[in-house]
Amino acid sequence: MIRFLKYTGWMLIITIASAYLLEIIYTHAFTTGFSRNKTQYVVQLKEAHIDYIFLGSSRVENNIDCELVTQLTGKSCINLGLQGSLANDSAALLQILKDHKVTYEKVFFQLDYAVNYDSYAPAFLSSIAPYQNTDLLSSEFKKQVHTPAMQLPFVRYAANDKMIGFREVLLQLYKKPTNIDFTNGFLARDHVGSKLKGSLPTEISDANQGVNWLRKSEPNHLILYTAPYCKNASNRNIFVKKLEEAYPQVISFIDLFDQTDTYFADCGHLNRNGASGFTRILVEELLLNENSN
Repeated sequence: MIRFLKYTGWMLIITIASAYLLEIIYTHAFTTGFSRNKTQYVVQLKEAHIDYIFLGSSRVENNIDCELVTQLTGKSCINLGLQGSLANDSAALLQILKDHKVTYEKVFFQLDYAVNYDSYAPAFLSSIAPYQNTDLLSSEFKKQVHTPAMQLPFVRYAANDKMIGFREVLLQLYKKPTNIDFTNGFLARDHVGSKLKGSLPTEISDANQGVNWLRKSEPNHLILYTAPYCKNASNRNIFVKKLEEAYPQVISFIDLFDQTDTYFADCGHLNRNGASGFTRILVEELLLNENSN
């Protein structure tokens, strides 16, 4: 019995020591200053100025070409759209930028049916997990995404193995780049969609915490807009009406390309040509015309 208890005790000590060691190694890999996703880039960005910041989901990442914005305006621009992102994720990214003394002129948030989901996307929580025990996040922000179990050594890495597991640690340590330039953030889709169809909800929440935080935090800098959807999206007219009732300041471009189906990669996302056309129109209507007035 004593022998068994000793063995169990040693195994427990080895397990705990291993967890602490892996915690140190993994955290080091994600805090070297090298970024493989936009969340990492934002977390490690400090005391900079970006004129125009675009926030939202893949309907930002695939639709807004910041290089073109800079060419047209002469101002700096970053596309922080995230695949599968929710409004709370965008609010969190902006909070991190503010905490890190990153200044900006305008913030654009792409508003759509995602406001019906008042939570953080699992992928975003995974991407932010490596920094929860570091000083790269403010204590106030840590409270917002706090999960007690994630404070235990190595637990957050084990629980999010798909995004921040062993393979990703190796890629971080070897500094393997991705196909996105994070100083721009635009990821183009190069195909033309066929059989463009989709469906939009007939109800829109007006109580999304992320959107309301953005509106309260940035009353003079925030622009809400909705990117194009294909004309065959069911409930589109009802959706727009409900969206404008819930958020009267939203600027709708939803029907912008109703006569140009070749600009769509699918019903909710533009391809490269569509993104270029949309970016030009958005810049002209919301930036250049405003500056000329």
